[in-house]
Amino acid sequence: MNIRYTGFIRERIKKQPVTISPDASFYEARALIREKGVRHLPVVDKNNHVLGIVTDSDIRAAAPSGATTLSVHELTYLLGKLKVSGFMTPKKKLITINPDTLVEEAVQLMHDNKIGCLPVLEGKKLYGIFTETDALELVVNIFGNKLKGTRLTIAFDDKPGILIGMLEILNKYHVNIVSLLLVSFLVDGKRLAVLRVFTEKYKMIVKELDQSGYQVLSEGKWPKS
Repeated sequence: MNIRYTGFIRERIKKQPVTISPDASFYEARALIREKGVRHLPVVDKNNHVLGIVTDSDIRAAAPSGATTLSVHELTYLLGKLKVSGFMTPKKKLITINPDTLVEEAVQLMHDNKIGCLPVLEGKKLYGIFTETDALELVVNIFGNKLKGTRLTIAFDDKPGILIGMLEILNKYHVNIVSLLLVSFLVDGKRLAVLRVFTEKYKMIVKELDQSGYQVLSEGKWPKS
């Protein structure tokens, strides 16, 4: 059986994002963002080479403020003449990644640089785009939020082998673990595990976990509705 590893960005991105030409007008860019429901427009040439990016924030910044003394006619004329190349963020200021960048590296880049998207380049050409929406979708999938089950948050000592004991208890009750997340930081000296399990015996499991020295901080059915 062939298993496709999805840890690389190529499996998590929009591969044919909405793009725009550098010669397009302000109004064309604004219309695309509104009609397509996107927040980021890669700017490309006829060979699909990335020249920059336009965001919904760029659109708002390029539009004159309400304090302007220009008439509606003058505003319409000036914005009609304003090309995307005049207010886009140029490529030299962009942070980009390639299709083989790890997903966690991409998320880290967005977090550290406080940006909402990363153009994905294969050579000089646009391969796709990874956005904050994609990052949030990834978090939802990691936590297993779309799956039914019981959510358990368990605290335990930060020492080798202790996780095995917890898993042995779950195995004893033939529990199907649909998601498991180990929190990377300590809370009051304890390691945390957030599990979503599929079982009707979770009350019994919680009791045995408590008796075995594991602290169940929260438990409950998911989804709650």
